[in-house]
Amino acid sequence: MEITESGGPSARKPAPPPSALPSLEDAAEANPRQITVDGTIRTVTCRDGLSILDAFERARNPLAANGEVVVRVGCRRGGCGICKVKITEGSVRTGPMRRAHVSEQEEAEGYVLACCAYPESDLAVASVPVAPRTFK
Repeated sequence: MEITESGGPSARKPAPPPSALPSLEDAAEANPRQITVDGTIRTVTCRDGLSILDAFERARNPLAANGEVVVRVGCRRGGCGICKVKITEGSVRTGPMRRAHVSEQEEAEGYVLACCAYPESDLAVASVPVAPRTFK
């Protein structure tokens, strides 16, 4: 017997048919995060499970704002450091990042690699200048 808040019995409700349950994709889209480019009104939507870089790439033409590149694309695995951004508002969960590209101090200051950072709230991100690389 189920008990309601009032303490009396309640009728059992049948389970919804499988077609009425949200799909995994719908569930992921149920809690999208908004990523705003610092100093602009430009926003990108990020579904759960996507990195900041994934969200910018899926937004089509999102990688630049006001003529400045916001998120650069490199190896997509945290090894090259090209996609480094600064989180100015909000919180992220990060995967492994090479300390050669983001030190512990920088991470504490909000720097992350966009390919390894997953929004846990709405965010504001700022572009980080990347020094030109020389290859031997």
